[in-house]
Amino acid sequence: MTVNVTLPSGRTVNIATKYGANHFINEGGPENRPCTFVSQNLGPVKQACDRIYQRRGRNPTDQEVNDIGLLYTMASELAENADYKVFDEIPVNEIQMYMEHVLVEIGRMTEANSNWVRTGTLIHYHEQLLIGGLIGLVMHRIPAKLALEMDLFGTLAKFASAPSTMEEDAAETITMIVANVVISTQVHKEGLPTTAKVFAKLESCGMLAQFIRLSVVSPMSERGILKCYDDLRDCTSLIEKKFTEDQPCGKACKEILSRPIFHRHPVAGKLRMIASYTSWVEKQADSPKEMRDGNKLCRKCNKMEHSTEFQKNLLKCSRCKSAFYCSKECQVADWKAHKPFCKAVSSKATKVMRFNEQTIYGFVENNYFSILKEIVKVSIETGKSKGDLLLELDFYDSSENGRGAPALQTPPQFKVAVSKGYFEGSRPNEPDWFYKNVDRTCYNANIPMFVKSMKDLYNRLTDVHLFVLARPPDNQGFGVYRIQLQSPIKKNHMFSQDTIDAATKAIQDGNFGPISSLFGVGTDDDRRVRMALGGGLP
Repeated sequence: MTVNVTLPSGRTVNIATKYGANHFINEGGPENRPCTFVSQNLGPVKQACDRIYQRRGRNPTDQEVNDIGLLYTMASELAENADYKVFDEIPVNEIQMYMEHVLVEIGRMTEANSNWVRTGTLIHYHEQLLIGGLIGLVMHRIPAKLALEMDLFGTLAKFASAPSTMEEDAAETITMIVANVVISTQVHKEGLPTTAKVFAKLESCGMLAQFIRLSVVSPMSERGILKCYDDLRDCTSLIEKKFTEDQPCGKACKEILSRPIFHRHPVAGKLRMIASYTSWVEKQADSPKEMRDGNKLCRKCNKMEHSTEFQKNLLKCSRCKSAFYCSKECQVADWKAHKPFCKAVSSKATKVMRFNEQTIYGFVENNYFSILKEIVKVSIETGKSKGDLLLELDFYDSSENGRGAPALQTPPQFKVAVSKGYFEGSRPNEPDWFYKNVDRTCYNANIPMFVKSMKDLYNRLTDVHLFVLARPPDNQGFGVYRIQLQSPIKKNHMFSQDTIDAATKAIQDGNFGPISSLFGVGTDDDRRVRMALGGGLP
């Protein structure tokens, strides 16, 4: 594309290139001062826009499209091609004037553009330029700051909610504007709010719910949009408060996940992870704070009590914040074994770890009966007890077409295998994502720590735990977990060997007596387990 503009010196530059955009900003104003292209062109543009909206059909003439399109194209190309530091040389009042004009025009399109409200389609070129130009603008510090301060996203949320349906290009444009302002807060930290505060602002003005709704309109999603969901995942406080089913974001999430047409959409995988975390948090809401992260146990002696007092008094490793002890003596005695795995973590990393762990808990709880049947199947095939088996989960989307992480697909994919096959001998059960046959250097550097972690946790398993290996959604390493679940009514340990043996009798022999006894004969739990294992209602 070529967009030639003449400088005051008489030289012509193509602002659709980095060289041309940078030179125009530096030399495009009077006497070679920074350019004032907005104030020079905005007057005629406003007049043209006013004339258009005074007409009954609101159709622009070719000349009006050219006059308006010149300013919008210049703003878009300069934002798209100029270096960040050079773009910052544009006077703030110039950008503010342009943003004020954008707000007015988006408001007009929301209220007076019947075609937009009816079809969700922008049919006029100058309207497409206005909205599309914001994608590049909000990637720069000053426009991003002004957009947040001037409530651009509140105006954009009303605009996005006006039509009941929206065509793909418009939906993708709006979601990319949101994604890019989030990215901008990470690129230009100075003078901009934190990513968490930006998401909070987007939620409060209604834009985050619209972002969720529109992010599945296109069959595929830009990587920037998917990254936006990854950044959102780190905002656990916001998710806990605003993604419940009675909140707009929670409703939008539920609506998408309830429709089979979206099951294989890449965004659906991101939303399933958030929904899984939210579901777990909601179930723990009535529990004391100390009990909300599951029933923790002493890392050294495996002592565990369900009481609030015990959970509250557990000592937590101040460095890694992931190891717990029932006494100082146990903490000191365990230091030699714990030291190789003890890494200092930031508060953000702690939140990510908590999100990942609770998501895994939610996944195991939501897919319990499928996992139970697979454990029985593999146990029969291998002759191994539950304590010698491992559940492998992959929450990272490594597909080129962005079709979603294996664990978040419909139905979810997971693997149950013999745990020692991951850390003994030739390690035949190692997952493909260990890069053994892809990056040997990376593999050799990380496999010793992996083997140590697996052995360490394996040796600390109790009868009530399920051994879980998971790749997190950001593909940063791996996590090993001891997961335990209790049935709601009889508080039966749902992964104990007794439960696995009872499920085996039900599946192999059709004898549902033992499993019904564990879950409570005639209870809702009993009915669910019978239906899941093929026994029908009692």
